[in-house]
Amino acid sequence: MRNQPFSRAVPPLVLFLFVMFFLSAPAIADKDATIAGHSPEEALRLGEAMYAKGLLPSGKPMSAVLQGDLVVKGTMVTCANCHMRSGLGSVEGGVLTLPTNGALLYAPLRSSRDLPGIGMGRGELKYPRPAYTDASLAKAIRSGVDAAGRIMEETMPRYLLDDREMEILVFYLKNLSSKPSPGASGDSIRLATIVTEGVSDNERRAMVDPLAAYIRQEWNANLTVLSMTTREKTYRPVSLDIWELKGPPETWREQLEAFYKREPVFALIGGIAASPWHPVHGFCEENRIPCILPITDLPVVSQGDWYTLYFSKGYHQEGEAAANYLAHVLDLPQDKEVVQVFRNKDEGKALAEGFAGAWKRQGRTGPRDRMLSPGERADRPFWKELAAQHRNAVFLLWLGPGDLSGVEALADTADRPSIVFASSTMLGNDYAALPDAVRDFALLTYPNRLPEESAGALFSVEQWLGAKKIPVTGIATSSKVFLLTRALSRVMIAMKGHFYRDYFLDLFDMLEDQTTAVAAYPVLSFGPGQRYAAKGCYVVKLTRGEQPKIIKQSDWIIY
Repeated sequence: MRNQPFSRAVPPLVLFLFVMFFLSAPAIADKDATIAGHSPEEALRLGEAMYAKGLLPSGKPMSAVLQGDLVVKGTMVTCANCHMRSGLGSVEGGVLTLPTNGALLYAPLRSSRDLPGIGMGRGELKYPRPAYTDASLAKAIRSGVDAAGRIMEETMPRYLLDDREMEILVFYLKNLSSKPSPGASGDSIRLATIVTEGVSDNERRAMVDPLAAYIRQEWNANLTVLSMTTREKTYRPVSLDIWELKGPPETWREQLEAFYKREPVFALIGGIAASPWHPVHGFCEENRIPCILPITDLPVVSQGDWYTLYFSKGYHQEGEAAANYLAHVLDLPQDKEVVQVFRNKDEGKALAEGFAGAWKRQGRTGPRDRMLSPGERADRPFWKELAAQHRNAVFLLWLGPGDLSGVEALADTADRPSIVFASSTMLGNDYAALPDAVRDFALLTYPNRLPEESAGALFSVEQWLGAKKIPVTGIATSSKVFLLTRALSRVMIAMKGHFYRDYFLDLFDMLEDQTTAVAAYPVLSFGPGQRYAAKGCYVVKLTRGEQPKIIKQSDWIIY
């Protein structure tokens, strides 16, 4: 019998079912696929813990052999420590750490031009190598032998992993920084900044106008020149969205989700809030969106969060500085009583929490807290009674000018405090709120550049604003935006087309310390995983008189 064409020999219904089976088979296979018995989503979560924290899927620390025979915990030598969170590697002091992200592991490295970023391209790639496979990558991780068969440096740990653990880690590396992040997948990079309700018009303009002008007049206007100078064609124009958050902070999260759903952004830059930043912080952590240098004195203070880089810990940091000064500089006796006076408001509570935490870390007995109740007046009788209850104690007055109207009574009693501490930020530079008699034994936390040191940096900011025809409406805020734009330029140039959010953050972490471009602080220092760039605070005294001078009592305290 002569063979018939397939379509004529098989009944139509059978042919339809046959085709549909094969069309659907890949989808079924993908749906049911597992990595070492885990779903792809779970395997990525477990792999991230291995890569970034050195923890096995069991939750126990990984083990690794270092320098030939030293067995160490993987938590001490995590992959991210050297290869960075993004996996795109680093170069420091001429030492090149190669990328470990999927897009570059599974491609050959022929020369330094194959390395990501401007900084990486300056490193020396001693030996080319072919692309890795799953098998050669597993061998490199276990035995320190690269895809070309060369023995790696002994500083590269040899991780002790079984086959299932290795399968998870390899799967994670294959997916690490393998495709551009949302907000940078088209022909431009979309950024956003945030302004909350309660921010004054002057402060809003001081933050938004310079930021928008920088993007329009500097970055976007100079893309052609930048590409010609660096011989790179990977730079993209930037667009800036203004996310205006209305109402109380508990409603911000829903608004943020709506903004992001409508138009995903690559990162949030700057931003200014009249309330604590924690709703924005939580949104960025959950959605893995970088948030770079928002202007807030009420940040989230966390040891483990990653996606928000702050100028400082704000009020919390001032409280820590007071504790460190009393414990280390004045060497306060162990039995000296410390009393914190504050209202049940965010600013006072942040100062009190910052002090209490640092004080206890010094092995000291926790301070006594005196929280003013709503409507309670801090008048002369209040201060006299408090001094009598806590004779010769140290008083931490975490209060604004309105609550210090009767504080001069502390100087009129034999039970007066031995030291009074206040926050210059809470006083809002209204130093007259501290009467002359109290200034004799009062100290202030001062978390900014001293006035005599800031004139030059502020002049540069004013010149920059003038060149853009932007009026000065809040020089302190605009000076922070100026620093942000200088850092942002360096980072976007260094990305060199590798538009991954974690790499964006890694590059901020690798910035050099900033001193001349920042008017608000003596120095901003960056480093892997460090999320508060200004790490110190001065302690100062005030001279007597209507226009007191600030007298420095300490260096920029960093512990």
